[in-house]
Amino acid sequence: MTKQELRAEMAARVKNLSPVYCREADDSICSWVVQSTLCQDAKTVFCYVGTKREIDTMRLIHALLREGKRVAVPLCTEEGVMEARLIEGMGDLVSGRYGILAPKLTCTKAEPEELDLAIVPCCTGSESGQRLGYGGGYYDRYLPKTKCPAVMLCRRHLLREDIPVEDHDVKMDYLVTEKGIVRCG
Repeated sequence: MTKQELRAEMAARVKNLSPVYCREADDSICSWVVQSTLCQDAKTVFCYVGTKREIDTMRLIHALLREGKRVAVPLCTEEGVMEARLIEGMGDLVSGRYGILAPKLTCTKAEPEELDLAIVPCCTGSESGQRLGYGGGYYDRYLPKTKCPAVMLCRRHLLREDIPVEDHDVKMDYLVTEKGIVRCG
């Protein structure tokens, strides 16, 4: 199966998930992240803002800000390129590329080496750390610049072990589902 075929299959699966399951799974996933030692020890957390088909990370971002963490959110600056920008609250987010909430251009840039934890979206993922993104390659280009653990968030019903892998695909260090946190590998 190609990456494009698997993305299409996962999109169909997401549409068939019940809203109740998604909400409960997302709440559990965010709770696991916040309670984790990885998160507790991190001063600066890089976290995506979930879209309708992804894990709703707004609760997670609110919790991180309440705990006094520096929260950086992706800003797509050009095709395939992103950077991390620090936000102080939800008022710092505006509609960005692809209609995804992104930090305002006035938000301070966080350098990749400043990040203590990267929370990454996926279309599907595996317990071995393989991740299928949405095809833009943004995270595969950005994550190698960081020195922090990469954590993908995925609902259990969307996990796959047969993910097509290419040389440039970055393997995740941890997987978080509604059932808990798995160290990949």
